[in-house]
Amino acid sequence: MADRPTLASATKLYEKIGHTPTGAEATRAEDCLVEASELIRDEADKTWLNDAEDAVVDVPPVVERICLAAAFRGFDNARALTQRSIGDDSKSYDRAGVEGGAQVYLTASEKQRVRKAAGGSTFRAVTLTSPYSGDYPTFTETVLGS
Repeated sequence: MADRPTLASATKLYEKIGHTPTGAEATRAEDCLVEASELIRDEADKTWLNDAEDAVVDVPPVVERICLAAAFRGFDNARALTQRSIGDDSKSYDRAGVEGGAQVYLTASEKQRVRKAAGGSTFRAVTLTSPYSGDYPTFTETVLGS
């Protein structure tokens, strides 16, 4: 399957990078843009594609900005380095703990903003069980055996 159209243009990504990449560098930049677009579509559960799925339509500006930010992060930090010390040369890599993993990712804040832009809910529910819910024996049942 061919890649679907990206949620932001390669030209805008090149502007963010600060130059127009060529060759393998351009391919890597465009791959980051494709990956960021697909991560956003998965999070939003929305494609922003026309019926023929050959062009994007009505992409909210916030979604385009998030797509560019995620693609730029992946392009600018190809090894997914999260920390580096110069003295005695210490390195730390992405959350998976491997060099070159999770180059393109969405932050928690970006995920929430994407869901909101897609018209989804950012509400999260947590179910709690209370000892006072009636599922436990009462004092009189336990002590008095009634």
